[in-house]
Amino acid sequence: MKIGILTFHRAVNYGAVLQAYALNKSIRDMGHDCDIVDYKCEKIESVVSPFAGFTNGDNWIKSFIQLIFRVRKNKAFNSFIKKYISLSSKEYTPKDIKQADDVYDCFFSGSDQVWNYACTDGDEAYFLDFVKDSKKKNSYAASFGFEKRPDYDKFDYEELLNDFNGISVREESGKNLVKSFSGKDSEVVVDPTLLLSKEEWEKVVGKRPIAEDYIFVYYIREPKDLLDYANKLSEATGCKVINAKKSVEFFKNCSPADFLAWIYYSKYFVTNSFHGTVFSILFKKKFAIELDNGKSVNNRSKELLELVGITGRDLDMNNIMSVDNEIDYTVADKTLNEQKKEALDFIKDCINKAM
Repeated sequence: MKIGILTFHRAVNYGAVLQAYALNKSIRDMGHDCDIVDYKCEKIESVVSPFAGFTNGDNWIKSFIQLIFRVRKNKAFNSFIKKYISLSSKEYTPKDIKQADDVYDCFFSGSDQVWNYACTDGDEAYFLDFVKDSKKKNSYAASFGFEKRPDYDKFDYEELLNDFNGISVREESGKNLVKSFSGKDSEVVVDPTLLLSKEEWEKVVGKRPIAEDYIFVYYIREPKDLLDYANKLSEATGCKVINAKKSVEFFKNCSPADFLAWIYYSKYFVTNSFHGTVFSILFKKKFAIELDNGKSVNNRSKELLELVGITGRDLDMNNIMSVDNEIDYTVADKTLNEQKKEALDFIKDCINKAM
Protein backbone atom coordinates (compact mmCIF):
# COMPACT_ATOMS: atom_id res chain seq x y z
CA MET A 1 0.00 0.00 0.00
CA LYS A 2 1.32 3.48 -0.81
CA ILE A 3 0.98 5.93 2.06
CA GLY A 4 1.60 9.68 2.18
CA ILE A 5 2.37 11.78 5.26
CA LEU A 6 1.73 15.53 5.39
CA THR A 7 3.75 17.27 8.08
CA PHE A 8 6.19 20.13 8.68
CA HIS A 9 9.24 18.27 7.33
CA ARG A 10 10.49 21.41 5.53
CA ALA A 11 10.75 23.36 8.79
CA VAL A 12 14.35 23.86 9.90
CA ASN A 13 13.48 22.53 13.32
CA TYR A 14 14.97 19.46 14.98
CA GLY A 15 11.74 18.17 16.50
CA ALA A 16 9.80 18.64 13.25
CA VAL A 17 12.29 16.76 11.08
CA LEU A 18 12.99 13.97 13.57
CA GLN A 19 9.29 13.25 14.18
CA ALA A 20 8.77 13.16 10.40
CA TYR A 21 11.61 10.66 10.06
CA ALA A 22 10.21 8.52 12.88
CA LEU A 23 6.66 8.27 11.52
CA ASN A 24 7.93 7.63 8.00
CA LYS A 25 10.22 4.83 9.21
CA SER A 26 7.59 3.29 11.49
CA ILE A 27 5.09 2.92 8.62
CA ARG A 28 7.73 1.66 6.21
CA ASP A 29 8.75 -0.93 8.82
CA MET A 30 5.18 -2.25 8.64
CA GLY A 31 5.91 -3.20 5.04
CA HIS A 32 4.24 -0.27 3.30
CA ASP A 33 5.60 2.08 0.67
CA CYS A 34 5.50 5.34 2.61
CA ASP A 35 6.57 8.86 1.62
CA ILE A 36 6.61 12.24 3.24
CA VAL A 37 4.59 14.26 0.74
CA ASP A 38 7.00 17.03 -0.26
CA TYR A 39 4.44 19.78 0.18
CA LYS A 40 5.53 23.41 0.11
CA CYS A 41 3.25 25.37 2.41
CA GLU A 42 3.72 29.05 1.58
CA LYS A 43 3.85 30.14 5.24
CA ILE A 44 6.41 27.48 6.19
CA GLU A 45 8.55 28.30 3.15
CA SER A 46 8.65 31.98 4.09
CA VAL A 47 9.79 31.17 7.63
CA VAL A 48 12.52 28.64 6.79
CA SER A 49 14.22 30.79 4.17
CA PRO A 50 17.77 31.72 5.29
CA PHE A 51 16.84 35.34 4.57
CA ALA A 52 13.79 35.33 6.86
CA GLY A 53 14.29 38.02 9.46
CA PHE A 54 17.55 39.18 7.87
CA THR A 55 18.21 42.89 8.32
CA ASN A 56 20.99 45.21 7.31
CA GLY A 57 20.49 47.51 10.25
CA ASP A 58 23.02 48.84 12.77
CA ASN A 59 24.36 45.42 13.75
CA TRP A 60 24.88 44.21 10.19
CA ILE A 61 27.90 42.08 11.15
CA LYS A 62 25.77 40.02 13.57
CA SER A 63 23.03 39.74 10.95
CA PHE A 64 25.51 38.54 8.35
CA ILE A 65 26.94 35.90 10.71
CA GLN A 66 23.41 34.70 11.49
CA LEU A 67 22.70 34.49 7.77
CA ILE A 68 25.80 32.33 7.21
CA PHE A 69 24.71 29.99 10.00
CA ARG A 70 21.14 29.78 8.66
CA VAL A 71 22.44 28.87 5.21
CA ARG A 72 24.72 26.22 6.72
CA LYS A 73 21.92 24.86 8.90
CA ASN A 74 19.46 24.67 5.99
CA LYS A 75 22.03 22.75 3.97
CA ALA A 76 22.61 20.34 6.87
CA PHE A 77 18.87 19.72 7.24
CA ASN A 78 18.40 19.14 3.51
CA SER A 79 21.25 16.62 3.52
CA PHE A 80 19.68 14.75 6.43
CA ILE A 81 16.28 14.64 4.72
CA LYS A 82 17.78 13.30 1.49
CA LYS A 83 19.68 10.59 3.37
CA TYR A 84 17.11 9.43 5.91
CA ILE A 85 13.60 10.40 4.78
CA SER A 86 11.66 8.96 1.87
CA LEU A 87 10.22 11.97 0.04
CA SER A 88 7.62 11.99 -2.70
CA SER A 89 9.23 12.09 -6.13
CA LYS A 90 7.39 15.35 -6.85
CA GLU A 91 7.21 18.64 -4.98
CA TYR A 92 3.66 19.81 -4.41
CA THR A 93 2.25 23.30 -3.85
CA PRO A 94 -1.27 24.49 -2.96
CA LYS A 95 -1.94 24.76 -6.71
CA ASP A 96 -1.32 21.09 -7.51
CA ILE A 97 -1.59 19.17 -4.21
CA LYS A 98 -4.80 17.55 -5.55
CA GLN A 99 -2.60 15.44 -7.82
CA ALA A 100 -1.27 13.61 -4.75
CA ASP A 101 -4.70 12.04 -4.23
CA ASP A 102 -4.11 9.86 -7.29
CA VAL A 103 -0.68 8.74 -6.05
CA TYR A 104 -1.43 7.53 -2.51
CA ASP A 105 -3.85 4.95 -1.13
CA CYS A 106 -3.87 6.40 2.38
CA PHE A 107 -2.80 9.64 4.09
CA PHE A 108 -1.75 10.74 7.56
CA SER A 109 -1.58 14.39 8.57
CA GLY A 110 0.81 15.04 11.44
CA SER A 111 2.49 15.11 13.75
CA ASP A 112 3.21 18.71 14.85
CA GLN A 113 0.89 21.73 14.94
CA VAL A 114 -0.50 21.02 11.48
CA TRP A 115 -3.94 22.25 12.56
CA ASN A 116 -2.67 25.56 13.95
CA TYR A 117 -4.02 28.40 11.80
CA ALA A 118 -1.06 30.63 12.70
CA CYS A 119 1.55 28.03 11.67
CA THR A 120 0.09 27.46 8.21
CA ASP A 121 -1.68 30.77 7.60
CA GLY A 122 -4.92 28.85 7.16
CA ASP A 123 -3.64 26.19 4.75
CA GLU A 124 -6.35 23.50 4.67
CA ALA A 125 -4.18 20.91 2.91
CA TYR A 126 -3.14 19.64 6.34
CA PHE A 127 -6.78 18.65 6.85
CA LEU A 128 -6.42 16.58 3.65
CA ASP A 129 -9.14 18.65 2.00
CA PHE A 130 -7.79 17.59 -1.42
CA VAL A 131 -8.52 13.88 -0.75
CA LYS A 132 -11.83 12.68 -2.21
CA ASP A 133 -12.18 9.29 -0.50
CA SER A 134 -12.79 9.73 3.23
CA LYS A 135 -11.37 6.24 3.95
CA LYS A 136 -7.94 7.61 3.05
CA LYS A 137 -7.99 10.52 5.52
CA ASN A 138 -6.27 10.13 8.89
CA SER A 139 -4.24 12.14 11.35
CA TYR A 140 -1.39 11.04 13.59
CA ALA A 141 -0.65 13.07 16.74
CA ALA A 142 -1.91 16.26 15.13
CA SER A 143 -2.04 19.38 17.26
CA PHE A 144 -4.11 22.57 17.24
CA GLY A 145 -1.43 24.43 19.18
CA PHE A 146 -3.98 25.87 21.63
CA GLU A 147 -6.45 24.92 24.35
CA LYS A 148 -8.72 27.91 23.73
CA ARG A 149 -9.44 28.89 20.13
CA PRO A 150 -7.86 32.25 19.21
CA ASP A 151 -9.94 34.99 17.57
CA TYR A 152 -7.91 34.97 14.35
CA ASP A 153 -8.62 31.28 13.66
CA LYS A 154 -10.92 30.99 10.62
CA PHE A 155 -10.94 27.20 10.13
CA ASP A 156 -14.32 25.49 9.78
CA TYR A 157 -13.30 22.51 11.91
CA GLU A 158 -16.68 20.79 11.75
CA GLU A 159 -16.48 20.59 7.98
CA LEU A 160 -12.73 19.88 7.79
CA LEU A 161 -12.82 17.00 10.30
CA ASN A 162 -16.22 15.63 9.36
CA ASP A 163 -15.14 12.85 7.00
CA PHE A 164 -11.86 11.71 8.57
CA ASN A 165 -11.40 7.94 8.80
CA GLY A 166 -9.19 8.00 11.90
CA ILE A 167 -8.20 10.92 14.10
CA SER A 168 -5.41 10.91 16.64
CA VAL A 169 -3.98 13.93 18.43
CA ARG A 170 -0.96 14.49 20.62
CA GLU A 171 -2.63 16.20 23.62
CA GLU A 172 -5.68 15.56 25.78
CA SER A 173 -6.74 19.12 25.04
CA GLY A 174 -6.71 18.22 21.35
CA LYS A 175 -9.05 15.30 21.99
CA ASN A 176 -11.48 17.65 23.74
CA LEU A 177 -11.24 20.15 20.88
CA VAL A 178 -11.95 17.54 18.22
CA LYS A 179 -15.06 16.48 20.15
CA SER A 180 -16.31 20.05 20.62
CA PHE A 181 -15.58 21.09 17.04
CA SER A 182 -16.87 18.04 15.19
CA GLY A 183 -18.53 15.70 17.66
CA LYS A 184 -16.05 13.01 16.61
CA ASP A 185 -13.97 10.81 18.90
CA SER A 186 -10.19 10.73 18.66
CA GLU A 187 -7.22 9.04 20.32
CA VAL A 188 -4.27 10.58 22.11
CA VAL A 189 -1.05 8.98 20.88
CA VAL A 190 2.63 9.47 21.61
CA ASP A 191 4.89 11.70 19.58
CA PRO A 192 6.34 9.81 16.57
CA THR A 193 9.87 10.07 18.01
CA LEU A 194 8.75 7.68 20.76
CA LEU A 195 7.76 5.03 18.21
CA LEU A 196 11.43 4.17 17.66
CA SER A 197 13.67 2.43 20.19
CA LYS A 198 17.00 3.65 21.50
CA GLU A 199 18.71 1.12 19.23
CA GLU A 200 16.86 2.43 16.16
CA TRP A 201 17.81 6.02 16.96
CA GLU A 202 21.45 5.04 17.51
CA LYS A 203 21.63 4.22 13.81
CA VAL A 204 20.90 7.88 13.07
CA VAL A 205 23.17 9.45 15.71
CA GLY A 206 26.12 11.30 14.18
CA LYS A 207 29.75 11.02 15.24
CA ARG A 208 30.88 12.19 18.66
CA PRO A 209 31.29 15.95 18.13
CA ILE A 210 34.11 16.63 20.62
CA ALA A 211 36.35 14.36 22.68
CA GLU A 212 36.03 16.11 26.05
CA ASP A 213 33.16 15.77 28.53
CA TYR A 214 30.55 18.47 28.03
CA ILE A 215 27.19 19.77 29.16
CA PHE A 216 24.82 20.19 26.24
CA VAL A 217 22.33 23.05 26.57
CA TYR A 218 19.34 23.23 24.26
CA TYR A 219 16.33 25.45 24.80
CA ILE A 220 13.30 26.48 22.77
CA ARG A 221 11.33 28.55 25.22
CA GLU A 222 12.81 31.64 26.89
CA PRO A 223 14.97 30.33 29.76
CA LYS A 224 14.79 31.62 33.31
CA ASP A 225 17.45 29.83 35.38
CA LEU A 226 18.53 27.29 32.77
CA LEU A 227 21.71 29.06 31.64
CA ASP A 228 22.81 29.91 35.20
CA TYR A 229 22.21 26.31 36.18
CA ALA A 230 24.34 25.02 33.29
CA ASN A 231 27.19 27.38 34.20
CA LYS A 232 27.10 26.33 37.86
CA LEU A 233 27.04 22.68 36.80
CA SER A 234 30.10 23.40 34.67
CA GLU A 235 31.89 24.97 37.65
CA ALA A 236 31.05 21.94 39.81
CA THR A 237 32.08 19.30 37.27
CA GLY A 238 34.69 20.94 35.06
CA CYS A 239 32.66 20.03 31.98
CA LYS A 240 32.52 22.49 29.11
CA VAL A 241 29.14 24.06 28.27
CA ILE A 242 27.98 23.61 24.67
CA ASN A 243 25.11 26.03 24.03
CA ALA A 244 23.12 25.16 20.90
CA LYS A 245 22.39 28.85 20.34
CA LYS A 246 25.86 30.28 20.95
CA SER A 247 28.67 27.71 20.80
CA VAL A 248 30.85 27.64 17.69
CA GLU A 249 31.24 23.89 18.08
CA PHE A 250 27.52 23.43 17.63
CA PHE A 251 27.42 25.70 14.58
CA LYS A 252 30.00 23.42 12.97
CA ASN A 253 27.91 20.32 13.69
CA CYS A 254 24.24 21.24 13.45
CA SER A 255 22.40 18.64 11.35
CA PRO A 256 19.58 16.60 12.95
CA ALA A 257 22.02 13.67 13.22
CA ASP A 258 24.53 15.98 14.93
CA PHE A 259 21.80 17.24 17.27
CA LEU A 260 21.15 13.67 18.37
CA ALA A 261 24.90 13.15 18.80
CA TRP A 262 25.23 16.21 21.04
CA ILE A 263 22.59 14.71 23.33
CA TYR A 264 23.77 11.10 23.06
CA TYR A 265 27.44 11.76 23.93
CA SER A 266 26.86 14.49 26.52
CA LYS A 267 27.88 14.03 30.14
CA TYR A 268 24.88 16.11 31.17
CA PHE A 269 21.96 17.53 29.22
CA VAL A 270 20.09 20.69 30.26
CA THR A 271 16.95 21.60 28.31
CA ASN A 272 13.44 23.03 28.28
CA SER A 273 12.45 21.37 25.02
CA PHE A 274 9.87 18.61 24.66
CA HIS A 275 11.96 16.68 22.16
CA GLY A 276 14.96 17.30 24.36
CA THR A 277 13.00 15.53 27.11
CA VAL A 278 12.11 12.69 24.72
CA PHE A 279 15.70 11.95 23.78
CA SER A 280 16.88 12.36 27.37
CA ILE A 281 14.58 9.48 28.24
CA LEU A 282 15.33 7.37 25.14
CA PHE A 283 19.10 7.76 25.56
CA LYS A 284 18.87 7.42 29.36
CA LYS A 285 20.82 10.58 30.03
CA LYS A 286 21.63 12.48 33.19
CA PHE A 287 19.43 15.46 32.48
CA ALA A 288 17.79 18.48 34.08
CA ILE A 289 14.80 20.25 32.61
CA GLU A 290 13.34 23.70 33.23
CA LEU A 291 9.60 23.05 33.29
CA ASP A 292 8.55 26.54 34.40
CA ASN A 293 10.22 29.72 33.14
CA GLY A 294 8.05 31.98 35.27
CA LYS A 295 5.77 32.82 32.34
CA SER A 296 4.43 29.44 31.29
CA VAL A 297 4.73 25.75 32.12
CA ASN A 298 6.11 23.24 29.64
CA ASN A 299 3.07 20.97 29.93
CA ARG A 300 4.12 18.54 27.17
CA SER A 301 7.37 17.67 28.93
CA LYS A 302 5.67 17.66 32.34
CA GLU A 303 2.99 15.23 31.13
CA LEU A 304 5.56 12.97 29.46
CA LEU A 305 7.66 12.74 32.64
CA GLU A 306 4.53 11.98 34.68
CA LEU A 307 3.45 9.37 32.13
CA VAL A 308 6.72 7.44 32.37
CA GLY A 309 7.11 7.90 36.13
CA ILE A 310 10.31 9.97 36.12
CA THR A 311 10.54 12.54 38.92
CA GLY A 312 13.11 14.96 40.29
CA ARG A 313 14.49 16.18 36.95
CA ASP A 314 13.40 19.81 37.29
CA LEU A 315 16.60 21.84 37.60
CA ASP A 316 17.40 22.65 41.23
CA MET A 317 19.48 25.81 41.74
CA ASN A 318 20.00 24.86 45.40
CA ASN A 319 21.27 21.36 44.65
CA ILE A 320 23.09 21.48 41.32
CA MET A 321 24.41 17.94 41.54
CA SER A 322 20.97 16.40 41.98
CA VAL A 323 21.31 15.83 38.23
CA ASP A 324 23.57 12.91 39.17
CA ASN A 325 20.75 11.09 40.96
CA GLU A 326 20.15 7.72 39.33
CA ILE A 327 16.99 7.23 37.28
CA ASP A 328 15.13 3.93 37.29
CA TYR A 329 14.03 3.55 33.69
CA THR A 330 12.22 0.24 34.26
CA VAL A 331 8.76 1.81 34.51
CA ALA A 332 9.52 4.28 31.73
CA ASP A 333 10.55 1.53 29.31
CA LYS A 334 7.46 -0.56 30.12
CA THR A 335 5.10 2.40 29.75
CA LEU A 336 6.64 3.57 26.48
CA ASN A 337 6.40 0.08 25.00
CA GLU A 338 2.70 -0.02 25.88
CA GLN A 339 2.11 3.45 24.42
CA LYS A 340 4.04 2.51 21.29
CA LYS A 341 1.94 -0.61 20.75
CA GLU A 342 -1.32 1.36 21.08
CA ALA A 343 -0.08 3.98 18.62
CA LEU A 344 1.08 1.44 16.05
CA ASP A 345 -2.23 -0.42 16.40
CA PHE A 346 -4.03 2.84 15.62
CA ILE A 347 -1.93 3.32 12.47
CA LYS A 348 -2.52 -0.28 11.35
CA ASP A 349 -6.25 0.05 11.90
CA CYS A 350 -6.41 3.23 9.80
CA ILE A 351 -4.50 1.57 6.97
CA ASN A 352 -6.66 -1.55 7.08
CA LYS A 353 -9.84 0.54 6.82
CA ALA A 354 -8.42 2.30 3.76
CA MET A 355 -7.84 -0.96 1.90
